[in-house]
Amino acid sequence: MSEDENKENQQLETPVATPEVKEAKKEEKQQIIYAPGRKKQRQKKAKKEKKIILGDKSYTEEDLFSTFEEDPRMASTVSVDSTIDANLDDLFKVVGTNEENIEQLDAVPYSYWRMTFSYLFKKPMAIISVVIIVLIILLAIFGPMIHSYDPILVSHGTVLRNPDGVFTDELVGGYLGPNSKYWFGLCGSNMGTWFEGTDMWTDVWLGTRLSLVLGTVVALIEVVVGIIIGALWGYIRWLDPILIEVRNFINNIPEILLDILLMQFFTPYMADYGFWIIVLLLSMFSWIGLAGFVRNQIIIIRNREYNIASQTMGTNTVNMITHNLLPYLISVIVTDISTAIPAAISAEVGLSFFNLSFNIADGDITLGQVLTQAVNGTAFLSHPYLLLGPFIVIIPLTVGFFYLGLALSDATDPRTHR
Repeated sequence: MSEDENKENQQLETPVATPEVKEAKKEEKQQIIYAPGRKKQRQKKAKKEKKIILGDKSYTEEDLFSTFEEDPRMASTVSVDSTIDANLDDLFKVVGTNEENIEQLDAVPYSYWRMTFSYLFKKPMAIISVVIIVLIILLAIFGPMIHSYDPILVSHGTVLRNPDGVFTDELVGGYLGPNSKYWFGLCGSNMGTWFEGTDMWTDVWLGTRLSLVLGTVVALIEVVVGIIIGALWGYIRWLDPILIEVRNFINNIPEILLDILLMQFFTPYMADYGFWIIVLLLSMFSWIGLAGFVRNQIIIIRNREYNIASQTMGTNTVNMITHNLLPYLISVIVTDISTAIPAAISAEVGLSFFNLSFNIADGDITLGQVLTQAVNGTAFLSHPYLLLGPFIVIIPLTVGFFYLGLALSDATDPRTHR
């Protein structure tokens, strides 16, 4: 038999591949290739693939995209109504028919400040900072009421410094360390005749009270003036070279020199207007840094499309600044307030060191005066408790405001409100 005849006989003997035979071979092949675990994974994956019905055909997501990529014109042949009816169960989920179920579908309205505080109080350091600041404020208000030793009465001799008076017979030169009766101890003779023998606890919290009020007023003035001048500086172009020269001139003059010169003029009025004179000294040039920063930000955003459109429609300068520019700087403003308060308190400490602050004879006690008098001479080396009272307030207060400012900077940024 020839070779051609053998091939013809083999073809005749080969069974025809019916659909049943093909299906059997396919199952046999799957059993051989895929392990049981792999087969289960494949079945799970197949179950997860949702079918999308378009007209009279169903597709998986992968097949659907590949089909339309090959022939985009098919989209025009799809019946929208029949597609929605076929996929209704997958497109929508019935949650109920009563009013309570319907109200659950309403979206919660966006609130800038609600999102700000929600984000803020998710940070542990922000919560700790707020607790520290609130505790110090409460002690500044109610702390002096816990003790009845008014330093003004002591300094004026109304309360006698002897064993029969307020203080114990252990008092030598006013020095007495912290104990169950005097929690921060008693001021020593190195702190001057006004502070000598007074209760350090009372002095510290009275000083904290005045320093906090002073710092808050200075911070508000600094922020308001800095924002107004900075916004005008950045928006009105012809003001830019003028204010730059003003800033350069002021920054090249030592601030302490200006304070000394001004105090020579204001000293006769300190008894009547001491608080506002100190506020003037601390806030006179402190706004320059914030104004410069606001100016830079305004220059960056003033030429954006929506601002140009507002100008084209005739929007006046005030509305442009208040509605289009300043809302983008709210995080900077809030942060600057939180850091300006401890900065003003620290600046008052510097004024006290150079004897440019309040007159202690008038009974105006600040943290700066208590700290400055405590480090007078070398007595604090042998009596370190003299620094305990001022430090226990100034350090936590400064650190608390610093971390609160960092947290507020992030929380007030709308980009974090996701």
